Amino acid sequence: MKTLLGVLVAVSLAGCFATVGPDGRVVGGEATFTLALPTVLPPLVVVEPGVSVVSDLDQEVFYSDGYYWARQDRGWYRSHDHRRGWVRVEDRYVPAPIIRSPPGHYRRYRGGEHGRGGHGHDGRGGRRD
Repeated sequence: MKTLLGVLVAVSLAGCFATVGPDGRVVGGEATFTLALPTVLPPLVVVEPGVSVVSDLDQEVFYSDGYYWARQDRGWYRSHDHRRGWVRVEDRYVPAPIIRSPPGHYRRYRGGEHGRGGHGHDGRGGRRD
């Protein structure tokens, strides 16, 4: 009986872990999560060439290389569809400009009339938050 229980527990836990292959895809198992994002996202704001951030969200959500990217529990997740299909990926597969951004830097980001320097300020020297 103990052996059967041990096998059942091992099989159940096996689906909770994932290995990411060389191309960044999940190989075996599944590591997923769901973000509570609106069905229709606010506009994307370009923050660097090839990297955008979804504007005015409490959660930082980036868009680059055909994927949405989000940091969660000290790890990175990506998905082609912001509503579902988020899988954990190793840091080395996250685009460099995204992984270099300090956590929270683009939270509630609205962009700015004066380019990237507008983050956190209203463009007149005052705080937006």
